[in-house]
Amino acid sequence: MAEFRIEGISAVGKPVQGVIEAENPRAAKAKAHQMATQRKFRIIRVLPRATFLYKVQRGAEKPVLGEQKAFTKEEVQDALSKMGFRVLSVKKKMMEFKLKPPTAEIVTFVRVSADLIRQKLPFNEILQLMVNDITNKTLRDAIREINNELKQGKDSEKVFIKQEGVLGRFTAHMLGLASKSGNMAEIYDSTAKFLERRAEFKRNLKSAAYTTSGLFFRAWRRCSYA
Repeated sequence: MAEFRIEGISAVGKPVQGVIEAENPRAAKAKAHQMATQRKFRIIRVLPRATFLYKVQRGAEKPVLGEQKAFTKEEVQDALSKMGFRVLSVKKKMMEFKLKPPTAEIVTFVRVSADLIRQKLPFNEILQLMVNDITNKTLRDAIREINNELKQGKDSEKVFIKQEGVLGRFTAHMLGLASKSGNMAEIYDSTAKFLERRAEFKRNLKSAAYTTSGLFFRAWRRCSYA
C-alpha cells in the first residue's frame, strides 16, 4: 500500500499531521476525512509519498543525479542542502511504473538472506548487502524501504506486509512472521523452497497446456482434411 500524509489544523488553530497507508488516493482521502471527523480537525491537504528526481553539486565537483521518495519537493531540497549539496533541480517523477520482479529474483533474495542469517550477520547489514547486489530496481527499492523503516523502529511484520505488491502476499507475510520468530533462517529457507516448487509447478502446467493445445490442433487438422 502507498503512504499518504495528512495535513490539517485543529479547532484551536494548531497544525495537525499524520501518515496513513491506503490503496489509492481516493481511499486515502476517505480515511483522512474519517480521522478528521473523529479528531475534530480540518483537512488542508492529503499528500502521496512520491519519487522526486534531483540534480545536486558539491563545490566544483561533477553534478550528481539521483532520486528520493518524499511527500514534497521542499523536503528533498532541505535534506540535500543539509548534506552540504547545492541543489540544482528537484522535480517530481511523473510516470512511475512498478513491474513485479521475476520470481527467480525474489527466491534469490530470500535464499541468500537465509544463508547470511545463519552466519549470524546483523539483519540490517544483510538488507543493505542485498540492496547493493540486486539488479531489479523494483525489488531493490522495496528492500531499501524495508531496511529504512526497520531502522526507524516500525513493526517488522507490518513493514514486510506493506511490500506484498512486490514480494507477493505469501512471501511478505512469511518474512514478516520470520522477523518476529526465533528461527528466521528456517522460515526464510522454507519460503524459498515453496516459491521454487510453485514456480516449477507453473512451468510444468504451462508446458502441459502447450502440449495439449498442439495435439488438439493436429487432430483438428486431420479431421478437417479427412
